[in-house]
Amino acid sequence: MSNVFDTLIIIILFVSAYSFLISILNLFSFHRPKPLMPKNNPKVSILIPCRNEEDNILECVESLVIQDYENIEILLIDDNSNDNTLTQIKALSNKYNKVKSFKGSSLPENWAGKNWVCHQLTEKASGDYYLFIDADTNLAKYSVSSAIKHLIDNNLEFITLVPKRKIFNISDYFIWIMVSWFIFSWIPFYLAKKLPFSLFAAGFGQFLLFNKEAYIKIGGHKKISSLVLDDFELARSIKAQGFNSDMLDGTNIIETKGYASSIAAVDGHAKSIFATFRYNILLFIFAFFGLILLFYVPWLNLISYFFQIELSAHHILISFLSILFIFLSTLISSKAFSLSLFSSFLYPVAMLVLLFSGYRSFLSSFDGDIKWKGRSTPSIGIKKLYSLIFFPFLLINWFYRKIRP
Repeated sequence: MSNVFDTLIIIILFVSAYSFLISILNLFSFHRPKPLMPKNNPKVSILIPCRNEEDNILECVESLVIQDYENIEILLIDDNSNDNTLTQIKALSNKYNKVKSFKGSSLPENWAGKNWVCHQLTEKASGDYYLFIDADTNLAKYSVSSAIKHLIDNNLEFITLVPKRKIFNISDYFIWIMVSWFIFSWIPFYLAKKLPFSLFAAGFGQFLLFNKEAYIKIGGHKKISSLVLDDFELARSIKAQGFNSDMLDGTNIIETKGYASSIAAVDGHAKSIFATFRYNILLFIFAFFGLILLFYVPWLNLISYFFQIELSAHHILISFLSILFIFLSTLISSKAFSLSLFSSFLYPVAMLVLLFSGYRSFLSSFDGDIKWKGRSTPSIGIKKLYSLIFFPFLLINWFYRKIRP
């Protein structure tokens, strides 16, 4: 048993050291687009799906119509909203010449809602480049021009920008700490840019800029019609087809709104977590328990030592180094994603919140319990088999449902 434990803590050390090393290397590869105009002026179609966005769409569009890049069209589609979104986007199209609006058609079978409306948007678009953004996103006035310049100058077919997140509650704050850590401390940006491996691909729905021809060749949103995680899936498709892409630091020019409440944050992130693993149960379970071991075994070793439970000196040293590496990588990723440096001290709690959201994501994929903007997230249809395996967790989930509004 001691040999197994020795092997485990050494693996934890190597994984934590990897995260620290990658975060250090990414500091040299995570660049901001330069605020300069491109030499030529291709037309850019800015495509915005809108479902129940009456509180956001006005501010978003007003940040777009003042862009210093003139050759743009702004297309807004109402995705069968049950608020005043449709009225607002019609008013915006009447007010601004560059803005066009229309109502989307009903959602067909085997399509996720956002993918369907984005597909409809591309059918209306006339630009040489497609820029997908979310309706709760605001752009600085040189965002489009600098992104187009970077894409053209570097012969790229796709770029995505990491946004600054405006956070309103503690759950969203904790989960975003861990999201930033996963992106910045696990994906080697330089290799992701140079190698055609979809494993390294990442995308942020707040800013996805495509060369039109590349978007069409990868099959666009139609190719991923039933998948929830459209931004990551499109980025994966770009890499899988051998196109050139890049991920940039947009925290100084793009701001997006987080979830309004802690419960909304847990469920909002949950709709995507299991989808990240493409609903692979074994891979998800391996990652779930692997993270528990990675984050908490070193702490348990140190706590045991302080309670005078006998451990060898090298166990203590390895555990301390593992904690240090995770802490430093979290410190770097938080800084890169414009979070407070204090965030790095909260990573053990932040991971617990993320794991709970991931657990919610896993269970909801069986019964469609999580609803987002009035629609259930996709169910993989394995009925209630999980109840035999995860009864203790189901009890927690039942209690959580009771306290949700």
